[in-house]
Amino acid sequence: MLVILLAFICSATAGDDANQLDFTSSDCTLTEPVYGNKFDFSKLHSDLAHVVRSVSNDIFEFNVCSNLTFQCNNESNVAACLKRQGKEYVLGRKHELHYHNGKMYLKYLNGAKCENGTKDHPNYQLHVILNCDYTLDNNPLQITSFAEDTCSFYINYDTPVACLSIPDDAQSNSCSVPYTNTGNTFDLMELSDVNYRTTDRQGNFFIINVCKPVLYGENTMCPAGSSICLFSPKETDLKKRFINFGNVQTQPVYKNEQLLLIHNSSTPCAGNPKLNYSSIVNFHCDKNVLNAHPEYVGPEQDGCTHQFNFITPLACKNLKPCTARTTSNELLDLSALSNRAPHKLSKDGKTYNVAVCTGAGSPCLANGGACYEENGVSYGLGNFNANLRFNQSGSPYLLYEDGVKCDNGNRRWSTKIEFVCASNATMGSSDADALHIIEDSNCQLLIQYWTPLACLEQIRCTEKIYVDNSEDGTGGGGYELFDITPLINNYENYEARVALPDNQQQQVAKNTKFFLNVCRPLVPKYQLGCAGGSAVCMAKMSAAGSPEEEVSLGFPLISLAAINRTTVELLYLHGDPCPTDRAMNLSTTIRFRCNMRSGRGQPVLSSIDECNYHFDWDTSVICPPHECSFSQDTCEMVHDDLGMRYNFKNASFTKEGKIAIDHKSSKLELNVCGQHRKAMTDYSQDLVNLFFTHDLHGCGKEGKMNVHMRVICSNETESSFSITNDTQCSLLYVQRTPSICSFLSLNVVPQGESGSSSSSSSSSSSTTSTTTSSPISTHATPMGKIEEAVTTAASTVKAAIASPSASVGTILGIILSVTFFVACVGMFAVSPARRQRVRRLFRRNNSSVRYSTVQSSEEANLLMEPNGEFTESDDDMLL
Repeated sequence: MLVILLAFICSATAGDDANQLDFTSSDCTLTEPVYGNKFDFSKLHSDLAHVVRSVSNDIFEFNVCSNLTFQCNNESNVAACLKRQGKEYVLGRKHELHYHNGKMYLKYLNGAKCENGTKDHPNYQLHVILNCDYTLDNNPLQITSFAEDTCSFYINYDTPVACLSIPDDAQSNSCSVPYTNTGNTFDLMELSDVNYRTTDRQGNFFIINVCKPVLYGENTMCPAGSSICLFSPKETDLKKRFINFGNVQTQPVYKNEQLLLIHNSSTPCAGNPKLNYSSIVNFHCDKNVLNAHPEYVGPEQDGCTHQFNFITPLACKNLKPCTARTTSNELLDLSALSNRAPHKLSKDGKTYNVAVCTGAGSPCLANGGACYEENGVSYGLGNFNANLRFNQSGSPYLLYEDGVKCDNGNRRWSTKIEFVCASNATMGSSDADALHIIEDSNCQLLIQYWTPLACLEQIRCTEKIYVDNSEDGTGGGGYELFDITPLINNYENYEARVALPDNQQQQVAKNTKFFLNVCRPLVPKYQLGCAGGSAVCMAKMSAAGSPEEEVSLGFPLISLAAINRTTVELLYLHGDPCPTDRAMNLSTTIRFRCNMRSGRGQPVLSSIDECNYHFDWDTSVICPPHECSFSQDTCEMVHDDLGMRYNFKNASFTKEGKIAIDHKSSKLELNVCGQHRKAMTDYSQDLVNLFFTHDLHGCGKEGKMNVHMRVICSNETESSFSITNDTQCSLLYVQRTPSICSFLSLNVVPQGESGSSSSSSSSSSSTTSTTTSSPISTHATPMGKIEEAVTTAASTVKAAIASPSASVGTILGIILSVTFFVACVGMFAVSPARRQRVRRLFRRNNSSVRYSTVQSSEEANLLMEPNGEFTESDDDMLL
């Protein structure tokens, strides 16, 4: 029996090995195996070279489908070259085109010998990952962060050439719909840059793009033209592994105060072949959401139409005037400029009056935002508005239109005010603002307004990493997004705790404090005098408590880098000169680690390495969602990993687990307790998602309504809901409450204190929260961090084996199990792919896949072993 079982396992694995979507092309084309689409990358050939410069000023030059037209290190016929500190290194003399589960990349071979090379990889290597991007960018090439002594480099090349064809009717750069008669619109196109991924809670995943087709890539091989597809990792038939659940749609619908996209598919529904699949994405407003992503709600009664909720600031129509949301959901607020007196500018004998988001006053007309006066006559250059916008490069601007007629024609004058970030370095003076007339011709007045208020996040605060979430390594993975934007604080700086080892404590005086921020410069504070734009500041505190002798420890110049699936890192460079080596500058490394017990967490100075200061930051923000168990009898949600409990019957916002909702002049009683409740934590948004159905007459034949409940950690108790029309039968219920905070290991934000968190609020509330979370064997530290007295499973097993009462049968069973295990390991050892599957068996992964944005563009050097250490021997795993 043992031999039969062993043979079955090994043969199944061998069959899986043979089914890998992995091959190499000798030329510059390949035909992908799912749809037979031919990719031709010869279009990426350059007459000169593709050039990428790293943050350390290393210059990478390479070509596609041919060699460089110039020499590298006095060699001809070179395909890729590295120029570093006056020296040249050959990175490759030819390249191969590779395909792996939808990922396409060029591997440059036969590079020069690398000083730090290994036995397996002694030479320099370059990998160019070809990522699908339907939009041509000014900078399509990005070099992945690398160590100074590495021999392998990775460049991402975003290009439409790596995409499947896009339907003609979807060739649009607009995805908007008006919600007023005066031109106010919802515009969702900003959401199209990435794919989104959400589980159907049955082992499969929906891959979603908004306004564009799904970006083709590794494990995102959706049918051409589809915006929503279902990925079934265990499906062996490639044609059935990705099913089209909705074609691309660029025309949102706004009806009955609801914003949605309706996606119809050409694929027949499995449950009813007379119907095709369709998907409806309902967009809901939340101004505070930072890491916006869709959630799968459930199917309608016909089983063929599927509902999704997408909570995003882009669905808000009542934003504060003179404000706008960036693509990373950062709020740009220029409303303070509307309170300032109109600006008077002079050019060519004309005097211009200009105001921001308000009227410019006399001599302009009442609604004039800009005008000029000449010979005692006033000419309007556009009516003011407060509709702040972003151009294609991400720069904010205002456009005043409908001025006086221009050039004796039908055209009228307009005024465009472009806002430019003005730091201390760029201002060159102590003025708070500076306005410059750039052009006043062709019927438009163009003004640049330099102001510190226009300074946004300077570096990317997100990073991708590939994660295989399948239990057996069969390819159920995808690219998850590490997003620490919720940690950006636009109001206060963080103060780090100092926990240096004994041999380094003397390097920091006891009265020294460290202030820092995340992905942005420090918030200006009185008496904190580090150089403008610094992200970390070290200061000695006087007896009066004021900072003195401030030293900058670095500026935010390098975007976030992923170390492994639970750790990311920020590096701040070019601080003040290093005291121990004046030729170097001080720098800072902040390592963020997933810890579900830490809440937002706090930076801790853990070590000082010559001129670099190392901070550790345990936080739940980058942790994947965890599926909690739910008890129908007690109406209790349990976080099994942390031992946290939350009882909905005892919650202040329910009455014995029931919630009354006013619906169509009647009361709808929502029962939170019941069977088939799915509870998922979402640490990036400080909430728990609860999914279930509710009996409601008129919702399909069975009278079932899909319910999506968001329970958000907040300093106040308030609720809101949205019910779609009867044909969709979907309810989104949002409950803000302090009582869920401790379940998520979060502190309640004090009332009246603003912050960057979605859970923070400045509204006051007299509601008394009922804390129903009860930790098991835990206690809270003063910082709000949860610590647990843990008894490990390993110690329990050890005690059981050591027990003198163990029977002979038990011991014999253990011996047979170990023998079987060793035999299997021996069989698997001959195949690297099998060895990798064995490793996965022993990785503990109790969390379900994270609901997060994922791009089909790959960061190849992120496919690392769980320990996060990267060596040259890992190259085979990286691609």
